[in-house]
Amino acid sequence: MKQATSNTLVSITLAPILALALGCGTGARDTSPVVANVAGQKITQKEFEAIVRALAPKPSDADSLLTDPKLKERRNQWVGSLAEQKALIELAKLEGMDKDIKVRLQAESALAEVYKRAIIEKRTTATAAPEAELHKIYDEAVAKQKAAGNTQPIPPFDAVRAELTQAWQQKQQAQAQERLVTELKQRVPVSYGEGYQPNQMVGN
Repeated sequence: MKQATSNTLVSITLAPILALALGCGTGARDTSPVVANVAGQKITQKEFEAIVRALAPKPSDADSLLTDPKLKERRNQWVGSLAEQKALIELAKLEGMDKDIKVRLQAESALAEVYKRAIIEKRTTATAAPEAELHKIYDEAVAKQKAAGNTQPIPPFDAVRAELTQAWQQKQQAQAQERLVTELKQRVPVSYGEGYQPNQMVGN
């Protein structure tokens, strides 16, 4: 595993994953070794490996982090980060913050945003941008530049392929977000009490 990739792995924010992966039982008994114990709550090797594989950019990166003796310290840093965040959650509970309505609202809002990004990513997963779509975006940009009377030289298609791909991805995400609004209304009905019906939802 490359140095840059390893550093990226260690720096990933893990709190939302902890809340889901470590806060809920899987239903099956986990008898794998314990890699950390936080106030009686165990983080098992099976759970740790699942988290690493979920967050690693590539399966080979996860394999290296989990098995390469040279990466033992980085692997231990991962475990330490997981344990520390688990400990912070427990400390917050001891302080009664899990009953603080403001803190609970912030946590729920953050979790909803994580779910939203995950849903949009799931809806827009593609191996590569279709070549025809990239050419369409390029042609539209060229036409727009000419219509605006811009006389600056227009770079060739291949020179801006990366930018075109990014523009296509952003377009897909925007469309997915629009569809998500409709899907929410269809699949998760919401009703309001008298006098509480919003004229327009915030963020729509």
